[in-house]
Amino acid sequence: MPFGQIGARVDRYAYTNNLANTSAATKLLFALSVLVICVAAQSQIVPFFVFFMNTTLLLVYAKISAKFYWKMLLYPLATALLSCVLIALFFGYGEPLTEISTPWFTWTIFKSGVAMAVSTFLRVAGGLSCLYFLVLTTPVTDMLITLRRLHVPLILVEMSLLIYRYIFVLLEIASQMNTAQDMRLGNTNWIIKIKSTALLAGNLFIRTLEQGERTFTAMSARGYDGEIRTLDDLPHPRFELIIGILFFDVLLILVSVLLPSQWSLLT
Repeated sequence: MPFGQIGARVDRYAYTNNLANTSAATKLLFALSVLVICVAAQSQIVPFFVFFMNTTLLLVYAKISAKFYWKMLLYPLATALLSCVLIALFFGYGEPLTEISTPWFTWTIFKSGVAMAVSTFLRVAGGLSCLYFLVLTTPVTDMLITLRRLHVPLILVEMSLLIYRYIFVLLEIASQMNTAQDMRLGNTNWIIKIKSTALLAGNLFIRTLEQGERTFTAMSARGYDGEIRTLDDLPHPRFELIIGILFFDVLLILVSVLLPSQWSLLT
């Protein structure tokens, strides 16, 4: 799927999902609080439960396409899985899990290394699900207004908005330039491919500067005075949802504190 279409579909789901009319502050509180607990939890059950809960909310309640959701998860999880395999093979200490003998050396795989790899992968999966829950259910303008209400510095909020808007535009331009290079036999071998990549990076940098100047000119023509103004008509947070989120957070903390690492139990 082209990068530009990914951005368009993310925006479309953010505006049309079944949770779009829920307060952005409520969804931000849920995603950030659960993300912090997921990363800090000692138990491996917590990240797994967070991933399951966020996936259920997205697919069942928000009605996000399962095919699109799994596509978005595929590349980050594949990268995390590769990194975790390396952690399991090359890190760890203490009690060995197995030893592989070769004519030159003995390769020891430790239980603590495998446990670290499992915990890291589950935390990455849980954290990704929190991020996707927020991105796929909340329009960027709603998050911008919410962050303003929370008194986050205006320059950070507006820079984040502009960066998000133009990430997919620049990726789409890079994809088009790469396709043009392919049609002109610009990637026939590794040496030519390295030269083509350097040309693409240089041209993309110039296009970025030009796009920034055009954007600033267009914003100035529409009365931009240092602040991006949007219509502030977001729904207010519902008290019962806030209580439910806090109860869920406390439950996750109790599970993290009371249940030890399941991998440790197995070992």
